[in-house]
Amino acid sequence: MLCKADRTLMHDFSGRCLDHLNQNRPFRLFLTPFHRFLEANVLKEIEKDRFIIEYAVRAFDAGDCEGAVHREEIFEKTKEVDAEFIRRVSVPLLSIKVCYDEIAHIRKGRIASLFRMVSDLLRNWEESISFPAMVRKTFTPEGYAGAIIEMLHLYNLETKTLSNSIKLPPPAGRAKDHLTAALFAIMETTAREIVADYSDKIYGRQSSLCQNLT
Repeated sequence: MLCKADRTLMHDFSGRCLDHLNQNRPFRLFLTPFHRFLEANVLKEIEKDRFIIEYAVRAFDAGDCEGAVHREEIFEKTKEVDAEFIRRVSVPLLSIKVCYDEIAHIRKGRIASLFRMVSDLLRNWEESISFPAMVRKTFTPEGYAGAIIEMLHLYNLETKTLSNSIKLPPPAGRAKDHLTAALFAIMETTAREIVADYSDKIYGRQSSLCQNLT
């Protein structure tokens, strides 16, 4: 259930980002070459989230709700997902070499954020209730919105930082830099939209719930 909920949210988030980019005329021509990259990127993130959720469940069952050791293991495991991602999107003239010194603190922050959210949900787990009901039982509307916006923001930030690992010859390199800046702004806006919509579905309409979330 937790993996399915995460997969649904991330696919929805990615789809909305692409829709927003398609509406941005200056970047429409550059979007097609990066479309495969963006789709593979979100699949990569969903796979990482699956690791985090499964580790969090095992840690919870073992009585370890903090899971600091597990988070280090997860971080190392995510490097395997990165390697598969690079293989999948590799094309001539495209060079990707991940600099983990640049992204480690961001990725570990997102691991900790999702790990914590899963642990909180597991404390209130009941097979007989729906996922939205379990969320309502675990989080206040503000708490849920804050947890989701934190995870999406860290994902956006890592995606932006990872763009430094992609090397393309000009003029594609310049196009990539412009697209990255536009994409980050759109991803941040879309994150707030997603959180507002999902909060409404779970808690009912919450006026101005997410206006001040960053």
